[in-house]
Amino acid sequence: MKKIFLLLVSVFVFFSCTQTEEKPDSVIEIKVSKDGYSPDNITVKQGQVVLFRITALDDGISAGYGDNVGHCFYIMPPYDVMVKNIKKGETKEVKVKMVFPGDFLFTCPYCSGIFPTKGDLHVK
Repeated sequence: MKKIFLLLVSVFVFFSCTQTEEKPDSVIEIKVSKDGYSPDNITVKQGQVVLFRITALDDGISAGYGDNVGHCFYIMPPYDVMVKNIKKGETKEVKVKMVFPGDFLFTCPYCSGIFPTKGDLHVK
C-alpha cells in the first residue's frame, strides 16, 4: 500500500511540474486574436524553460460566457498549462519546462469553436 501511495505521489509531481518559476532559457512572444495565434507553429528544445508572453489584440469572447472573457492560452496535456482571461491590449506570461518531447496543440478553449485560435507546439 505504501509503494502504491509513493508511486501515485511521484506521478502527480511529475505531471504537475511543467509550470515553473525557473529562469527561462528562451522567450516566445505570441499574439492572439479572433484570427488565431501568431506564431501558430512553435518549435522549442526539450528540457528548456520557455517563457510564453501572450498578448491579446482584440476582445475575444466578451462577457456572457461566465467568468471567461478575452482570450486564453492553453497547452494541451500532458502539459496542461492555462493562462486565462487575456483582455485586449493585455499581456500575460507563463513559464513552462518543456519536459515532454513530441507535438502538442495549444488553443483558446473559450473561442476555439468560434474562431481559429489554435496552434502547434513541437518539442524536439
